[in-house]
Parts: sequence; structure tokens; C-alpha cells
Amino acid sequence: MNRAADALVDTLVLHGVDRVFCVPGESYLAVLDALHDCDDIQVVSCRHEGGAGFMAVADAKLTGAPGVALVSRGPGACNAAIAVHTAEQDAVPLVLFIGQVPRADLGRGAFQEVDYKITFGDMAKHVDEVHEPKNLAKVVAQAFQIAQEGTPGPVVVVLPEDMLLDPAEDTGVSPIALEKPRATDAQVKAVAAAIGRAKRPVLIAGGMLRAPSARAALLACSEAWSLPVAASFKNQDIFPNEHDHFAAHLGYGVPASIRETLQDADLIVAVGTRLGDVTTQGYLLPEAPQPKQPLIHVYPDGDHLDHVFETAQSICADAEDFIERLAAVTPPKAPEGRRDWLKRLRDANRKMAEWKPWSAPDGVNFGHVIAAFRNQLTDDAVITMDAGNFNSWVHRYFPFKPTQILLGAVSGAMGLGVPSAVAAALRHPDRQVVTVCGDGGTLMTGNELATAVQYGAKVRIFVSNNKSYGTIRLHQEKSFPGRIEGTNLVNPDFAKWAESFGAKGLRIDTAEQADNVLAEALAHDGPVVIDVAASLEQISAYTNLTSLKPGKAATA
Repeated sequence: MNRAADALVDTLVLHGVDRVFCVPGESYLAVLDALHDCDDIQVVSCRHEGGAGFMAVADAKLTGAPGVALVSRGPGACNAAIAVHTAEQDAVPLVLFIGQVPRADLGRGAFQEVDYKITFGDMAKHVDEVHEPKNLAKVVAQAFQIAQEGTPGPVVVVLPEDMLLDPAEDTGVSPIALEKPRATDAQVKAVAAAIGRAKRPVLIAGGMLRAPSARAALLACSEAWSLPVAASFKNQDIFPNEHDHFAAHLGYGVPASIRETLQDADLIVAVGTRLGDVTTQGYLLPEAPQPKQPLIHVYPDGDHLDHVFETAQSICADAEDFIERLAAVTPPKAPEGRRDWLKRLRDANRKMAEWKPWSAPDGVNFGHVIAAFRNQLTDDAVITMDAGNFNSWVHRYFPFKPTQILLGAVSGAMGLGVPSAVAAALRHPDRQVVTVCGDGGTLMTGNELATAVQYGAKVRIFVSNNKSYGTIRLHQEKSFPGRIEGTNLVNPDFAKWAESFGAKGLRIDTAEQADNVLAEALAHDGPVVIDVAASLEQISAYTNLTSLKPGKAATA
């Protein structure tokens, strides 16, 4: 007998799903049973639904296809909410399957019953609860379609446990063809003409250009048009950071000198980005609602065009296709002043990114760890990161190549670091995978180190151990100087903690140890945790605690 659960799994196979992340639950046991007989899909059992969801989000970023997570009802679904929010904020396709109480108990306030259309209604693109087994395979195919079309994002499919056991006629439904919007030839020519006239243009490149082919097209377009490129928040890896045309990574902590230089642009072309508040540096680049310079916005979802910003031209189009076609247009001779503009942006960025070793009075300046990364990581390395000030060292001092991958959360969610590293190491077992985490985020989802050990994921986890929720401490010092409450932490010895899982534990207690410890970690055939005795005084790559005190000038 073909059950609804079997039809679900058959549909996943038809959609090319080869890995799902879960915490097992009694409300979807039939799906686990169907997966037991499926050799095409690996089931990765995680230690927390938040970790499973984060792994699915990371896997989606790595493949470009929807990540898949399965969780049980009530508490399991609530734990997975952080991944749903991250998928929405990061524009990542995610399909979350949630077990549900039996159909006869719906609406009765049964054990762990939740109305998921209400719970996820403002985060997910769509929520569907399937009551008829004959509809399940079709709903799953539609979920994959919705998750990928327009602005990618999360779709939730709710599965009453008794429905999964009912007979189903369908053995699986094939993928629904995706129709990507295309710019007209006239629109591409109009953008080309605008770039050709501009003396100081800048292209803001977003996450829709993460695919390897899109990265190649972006580079070709930049070089053909002598066009500087600024990468949107957490997408620093899509353009070579040491290229003469790299203008900036538009994240937190961008120095005023770079922001002010970019604001002198006389044309902004934004492709594949929603132009959120971080990327636009607080809606100043471009300025909202009326930019100071003409804004051309290219994005595959019309709902995000002319919504926050008034545009000179808005184009609902697939970002990669648009960039490829723009690169193919023969450019005119660059106007006078373009070369000086490129040099001005390049010099500002390189001055900011120049690493000059300096010590901290209370621990290791985390920049020394990133300097070691620069020396030893391969051209195809994957760097994942949790949320926190320690990321500033990566963004400022690590020169990403487009053959490398950066995984971070646009949502700013703590906890992505370790799960994303596990997902990356499973997806790319032959590549170096390193993650940088804070001590706070590590103890939120670091239990997924057990998942890394169980499945042989070779992760190298660098913990910035400054015994503080550092980002919040920085904000405290700015807003309420000297009034520290709630941000101090007491931590374990993370090296010994790692060993208790069966992983290798290492320590960096001085800056001089960074290179040798990284080499030892990369040489180890298994998971490694490196406890870095990080400085709290040097709270980010751009400032320190002393300079935040009243009357003190901030460092840069």
C-alpha cells in the first residue's frame, strides 16, 4: 500500500532532495518510516530543531535549491521558528514539514496543537495544512515552487499524523516549472546607456547573484563596464575582494570614509538585493524615500520595487540573466572621471582592509586568527559565521575570492555558526570548512557538534571567548556608559567541552599561536573546536571599549 507519507518522500526524490535535517517526533513517524526505505535521501538527525532548521537554511544557500527540515508539532515547530525567520530575512528557499495532531483533534486544543497559519503567517511565504492524502504530493510540489519563485523564502507544510498513514494514489509529483521574469531588451539597453553616461556609478550586488555562474557574470559585467561593485550584507564572497573594482562590503561597521565616498556616486544600480536597512547603511545609500542620485533597481519580485525607494527605473527580472545580458552589451568609452572614481573607491577600501598586527591588553586580538585564515585557507574554503562583533574581523580583513563561500545570517540570528558549518561539511566534505562563533552563540546551538561527530562532518569551530555578549555590550557602552547588566558570561573550557563530544579541542591563548593552531586544526581528520582567549577590550575590528567611554574618540 502506498501511503501519503510514501508519496511525500517520492516527491522529495523527484525534486532532487538528497538530504533532510530533522529532530524525530511521533507526529511524523510515518515519514521517517518512508525515509527508511529511501536510499536517495540522507536523514541527518540533529539535537535541536533550531539546529536542524539552520542546517537546512545553510544547505539551501550552498545548493540554491530549497533546504528541507522536518520537525514535530508544538515545541518542535516553535524551536524551528528561528530558521523560518532567517529564511525569510535572508531570502532563502526553505520547506519546513511539521507533524500535527490527528485531524479529529484539530481545534480542540489537543496536546501540542498549534495553528501554524497564525504562528508563521507573517514569516512564511505560504502555510498549508494537508487534510486529504490525495493532495499531499501536489501540495509538496507547490511548496517547492513557492519557496523558489519571486523572492525565495520559507514555506511550511503541516502534516496531521493520521493523514500520513492513509492510502495515496499518487506516487509522487514532479517539479513545477519555474518562470523567471526577464528584462526586455529595451530595459537592458536603457541601463547600459545610464551606466555609460555616469562618471561615478556603483553596482550594489545582492544574494541573487550567489550562484557560481552569476558570480562569473558579475565579474565580467564589472570589467566590461569599468563598474565598481559593492556587495550587499553577508554576500561579501560574490565578488573578488582584492579586485580593483571591489568597492565595499555593505555590512555593519563600514567606516564613515567608505560610506561618504560611496554617497558621492552619481548612479546606483542595485541588482538582486531588496536594499534592506543594513545594506543601505540605514537607508542612506541610497537615501529613502528619495535617493540623491538616480537609482536603478533590478529584482525578480515586483513587491520589493518602488516600495521603499523612488527609482529612476525599476525592473522585475532575474538578477543573473540581467547581469549576463548587460555584460554582453558593448560598452562605450568610459567617461572622463571613471578611472579616478574606481581608484578612489579602491584606495578607501584597501586602506580599511590593510591588516596591521596589534596587541590587546586582555587577550588575543581576533584579527590574528583571521590573519592566519588569510595565510592558510584554500581558494575553495567555506567560512561560516555566527552573529556577533567577532564577524567584523572577517569582514574587514579576510579577502574573499568568488570561489570561496561565506555563510552568515542576514537576519542577525545567533546560533547559525555551528549548524551551518555542519551542513557545509556534509555538502562539501573535501573542502576546508571553518566557522567563527562567539561564546554566546556557541552555547545556543553548539550541541550540534554531536551531529558533526555522528556524521563525520569535518568542521573547525573557532570560538571567540571574551566572556561577554559582545555586540550588546558595545551597544550598552554607547547608550548607557559603564552600566553593565546582563552581558557578562561564565563559560566552559571549550577545548575540553569539545573533547567530551569526541572532537579535538585546541586553544589559542596568545596571538603567536594562531598560525600553528590553525594548521593543526586543518590537518585533523574530524571536528575541531578552537577556544580563542579573545580580548573584550578590542570588542570589534573598528573600536575598543576604552574609546567608547565619554570624551574618547573611536578607533577605526
